[in-house]
Amino acid sequence: MVSRIVYRTVFRRTLCGASTLALLTSLSSLSPAIAQDAAAGEADTQPNSGLAEIVVQARKVDENLQDVPVAITAFTGGDLVAQNVQKVQDLANFTPGLAIRPGQSTPSAITITLRGQVQTDILATLDPSVGTYVDGVYWARATGLNGGFLDIRSVQILKGPQGTLFGRNTTGGALLINSNDPDLNDFSGSLAATYGRFNEREGTAVLNVPILEDRIALRLAGQISKRDGYTRNVVPATAVSAIAANNTVVRKGPFAGSPNGRKFDNRDRMNFRGKLLVKPTDTLSLLFSGEYFDMDERAPSREILLALPTFAATNPNYGVGSTAALFAGISSGGPPPTSGANAAASTTLGRNVLNGQAANLIANPRTTSNNEIPYVAARTYTANFIGTLETGWGEIKLLTNWRRVSSFAGVDLEGSSFPIHFTEGQQRLTQKSAELQFVGTAFNDRVDFAVGAFVFQEDGFDQSISITVPALNPVTSQFYGLVDNDSIGVYGQATVRLTDSLAFTGGLRYSIDDKALESRSSNFNRTSGLTTCALLIGSAPFNAGGQVGGPAQCAFRRKDDFAGISYTAGLDYQIADDILVYAKTSRGFRSGGQNLRAPSAAAFIPFEPEFADSHEIGLKSQFFDNRIRFNIALYETTVKDIQRTTLISVPPIPPSTVPGAATILGNAGKSRFRGLEAEIQAVLFTGFRVSASGALVDPKYIRFTDLSGDRSFERFTGVAKEQFAVAADYSTEIGSSSKVNFRVDYAWRGDVATAEYFFAPNPNNAAIVAASTAQKLGLLGARASLEIGDNYEIAIFGRNITNERKFINNLVVAPLGYVSGVRNEPATYGITASVKF
Repeated sequence: MVSRIVYRTVFRRTLCGASTLALLTSLSSLSPAIAQDAAAGEADTQPNSGLAEIVVQARKVDENLQDVPVAITAFTGGDLVAQNVQKVQDLANFTPGLAIRPGQSTPSAITITLRGQVQTDILATLDPSVGTYVDGVYWARATGLNGGFLDIRSVQILKGPQGTLFGRNTTGGALLINSNDPDLNDFSGSLAATYGRFNEREGTAVLNVPILEDRIALRLAGQISKRDGYTRNVVPATAVSAIAANNTVVRKGPFAGSPNGRKFDNRDRMNFRGKLLVKPTDTLSLLFSGEYFDMDERAPSREILLALPTFAATNPNYGVGSTAALFAGISSGGPPPTSGANAAASTTLGRNVLNGQAANLIANPRTTSNNEIPYVAARTYTANFIGTLETGWGEIKLLTNWRRVSSFAGVDLEGSSFPIHFTEGQQRLTQKSAELQFVGTAFNDRVDFAVGAFVFQEDGFDQSISITVPALNPVTSQFYGLVDNDSIGVYGQATVRLTDSLAFTGGLRYSIDDKALESRSSNFNRTSGLTTCALLIGSAPFNAGGQVGGPAQCAFRRKDDFAGISYTAGLDYQIADDILVYAKTSRGFRSGGQNLRAPSAAAFIPFEPEFADSHEIGLKSQFFDNRIRFNIALYETTVKDIQRTTLISVPPIPPSTVPGAATILGNAGKSRFRGLEAEIQAVLFTGFRVSASGALVDPKYIRFTDLSGDRSFERFTGVAKEQFAVAADYSTEIGSSSKVNFRVDYAWRGDVATAEYFFAPNPNNAAIVAASTAQKLGLLGARASLEIGDNYEIAIFGRNITNERKFINNLVVAPLGYVSGVRNEPATYGITASVKF
C-alpha cells in the first residue's frame, strides 16, 4: 500500500505535465551548454586495419565497451543487418549465455534466459528475470518483442543482476534496445524491400525531417512484414468428422471453417514509430515518441511427440495420464477410453510409438495434423516522453511511459488431429511508469555517479481457458484474473577512481512492490449451461448469462507486498592501456506474486521473491593495435527461492471423469549456476575479420522441495549448458565508389530441457526426457551485398541454410500423458534492395 500511495502522489502530480517541463527549464540556467552525446552504439572511425570502438551505456553514460567492468555483448544497427538478425530471438545466436524462445501459450511474446535465469511463464503476475528497456524505458511485458528490428541504433545485453542503475530490478540481466533519434539538421531517409522464400515480403521506410534548424526534428519509421505459411495441415477425414461433432470453439474470420489443407506458421506483422525532438535551449531536449505494433497469424503449428499409457505415481506431479486411451476413445469408431485401447490408439495415431517408447516423428516436417486452427493476434501501443537537461556536472533525465498490450491466442496444445487439449489466452494490460535520473561527475572527475527513482503501475486482466477431451469432458476451465501491480524503487551507484589505474564501484537499491489480484476463475459446464466458481468452496452453480470475462460472482481477492535490497560492489584495474581486469559481487531481486491460474482456494497462495547473489571476475583486452579483442568472464550465481512453474494434475470436475491441468508458481529453494563466457574478434588482414564466442554454464539445485516432496533431481528449463558461434566478414572496394561485403556465420547450442520433468521411477522417464529436450542445434547463415556509392545496396541472404527442422519448444503435459513440440523455422533465403537519401 505504501508504494501505491507514493506512486499516485509522485507520478500523477509531480512528474507529469507542465510542472515537469517547468522544473527542467528552470534548471537549465544552472550550467553552460555541453556538447550533445555521441550516438550510443555507433562505432568510432578507426583505421581499416583495426577493430572499431564500440560505445555502450551500461553505466548511463557513453563509454568504450572495453572500459566497462561489466560483461556486455553489443550490436550496432549495422551489425544486426550484416548478421541476418531479423527478430529479437535471433540475438541468442550471437550472445554467449543468452537463450530466447517464444512463449508456450502464445508466440506473440518471448521468454528470455540469461546465465540460467529464466521467466518460466508469461503471466501478468510473474516478472521477467531479464529486464527489457526500449529507448531507456522499461517494458514489463514481452508481447510485441518478437517483432522485427525497426530503425535500430544499438542493442546491448548486460549480464548478471541489474537494479542499481536501471528502473526495474532483475536477477538475470538487462536487454537494452535503442532506436535512432531525430537528427536536427539532416533531411534524410531510407527505403528497403525484401523478397524471399515462402513469398516473404518486407518493406521498411525511414524519414528524418528537420523542422526548425538546431531546434525541432521529426523521425518516422515503418515496417510491414508478411510471409506465407510453411506448414500444411493434413487432417484425416475421420478425424474431421470427429471434430465436427465435438468441437467447442467458435472460429471467426480467417480461423473459421475446416482446418484441413490450411497453411500454418505464416507471418503478418507491422510496426510504426514516430519521434519528435524539440530543443528549446542548447541544454534542454524534449523527446516525444509513439510506437504501434500489430500481428495476426495462424501459428504455431504443434506436433505430438509422445503419447503414453497411464502411469500412477505417489507424487501427483509425476503421474502421467493416458493420452493413448483418450485418443482411441474419441477417434471415429475407436474403442472405449480404457488402457486396453493402447494398441488401437497406436494404429490410429500412426505417428507415435506408445507404451513409453520414443516418438516416431513425422517424415515430412512441412506438414502437420492439427484439429484446430492455431491463431495469435497482438496489438501494442507505446507513448514516451524523455526530457534531458545538461548541467555543469552531468545531466538530469526524466523518462515517462504509457504502454498497452493486448494479445489473443489459441493453440491446439497437444498437436494432433483429435480434440484432446485446446487452450486460449487473452491479456490486456496497461503500464504507466516514470523514472528520474541524475547522472554526472564530481570531485574533479574522480567520481562518476548515477542516482534515480522509479515508479511503475500496471493494471488489466489475464485470462486463459482450457478444454480437455470435449467428447468425454463437458467442463471448460477458465482462469481469469484482474491485476493491479505497483512498484517503486530508489537506486544509486558511483565509481571512484582510487588511482589512475584502480577504481571502485558501489551501488545500492531499495524496491517495494504492491501486487493485488482478483481471481474470477470458474468452470463452465457446456451441457447444462451452468457455471461454478473455482475458488469459492461450496458455491452453487449459476447461469453466467453470457458475461464476458470472469463472472463477478466468483471474485476472490488478495493483496501482497514484497520488498528487497539489491547492491553491487567491485574493483577494476587497468593493467595497461588496453587490458582491464575486474572483480565484482552483486545481488538482484525479482518480486514475488500470486498464482493467477490456481485451480482451488488452497493453491491461491503467493510465491515469494527470489534473490540472486552473483560473483564475477573478468578480463577485457585488446592487442596488436586493436587488431585482436578478447573478453572473458567467469561467474557463480546463487539464487535463493528461485521461482519455478509446475504443471499439476487437477482432479476431474463432475460430471467429467477426465483430469485437468493447471500451472502453479512456487519457489524452488536454492540453486547454483557456474559459468564462463568468452568473445574474441580479430582483423587478420585489411577488410577480413573473424569472430567467435562461447559459453558454458553448470546449473544445479542445492535444495528444491515443495508440498509434493524432493524435486532437486529435476532439470533446468531453457538453459543450454554449451553454446558457441563463429563468423567471418570480408569487405573490399571495387572501383572508385563500390564495395562488396561477405559474411558467413554458424551458431551452435547443446541440448536444452524444455520442461523440468525428470522422475526415474517412471518406466517412461527416458522417453519423456528425450521428447521434452530440444536437441543440439547448429544454424548456418550467410549474406553478400554490393554497395554502389553511399546510397545504394543490394544483398542476398540465407538463414538456416542447412534446413535444421528440429523441435525447439516442447511441452510436457503429464496429467494428460503427452509431449508436444514446435519445430525450428525452415531454411529461408532472399534478396534485399535498399536506398538512402
